[in-house]
Amino acid sequence: MRVAVLSLTRDRLWATKHCFQTLCDLSGCDFDHYVYDQASEDGTPEWLENEYRPHFLWTNAQNVGVSKGINFLLNHAKGYDVVVKFDNDCELLVDGTLAACAETARAWGYITSPHIQGLKSPPSLGWQGGIAVNGRGYRVGVPNIMGGIFMAAPASLYDTYRHDEANPIWGMDDAKIVDYWRAQGGEVGYLLDYPANHYLTTDGQAERDPVWFARKVREYNAA
Repeated sequence: MRVAVLSLTRDRLWATKHCFQTLCDLSGCDFDHYVYDQASEDGTPEWLENEYRPHFLWTNAQNVGVSKGINFLLNHAKGYDVVVKFDNDCELLVDGTLAACAETARAWGYITSPHIQGLKSPPSLGWQGGIAVNGRGYRVGVPNIMGGIFMAAPASLYDTYRHDEANPIWGMDDAKIVDYWRAQGGEVGYLLDYPANHYLTTDGQAERDPVWFARKVREYNAA
């Protein structure tokens, strides 16, 4: 199984270092990491190029936003079985998380994610049950919505889908892709035995990096 992981970065090197390390340590499978840095000024591009060394790295002098940035990476990530969007503030906690999400996404045709903790408004779960893949059981919960912090999808989804580049810089990409996939007969699910953190929680991130958070709020409100 070939897995591509797509990530966007913009400053917050403190989060990127930590969360990318959890991805490497707890993935449970090989993967190629595609990273697009958008106008970081805190040493993030230099760290990515000289120390982390992802499979593919692109840097830009401006912030083009989530939808355009992920579309750019999708256009370069070819020949994979599963494509995973992984935010640089997603902290994995359980060994084998990436492997479990990728395996279930490919087998079920779901968009899958670890069960994200630390959200201000966590999605409610509807159906919950067990599904077996290759003789292994997984507990899954189907949320009403799924955020984009971690999304593992069959690569075939992107044969017909790209994010709307008219979306705001922040937001709408996750809701629209879930609606699209459900309209195609697909589903989304959290793997309940694989928790992961929205690193430090939203309030904790604002306290840790108030300048970055205030900029995000300004850009979000201007959209």
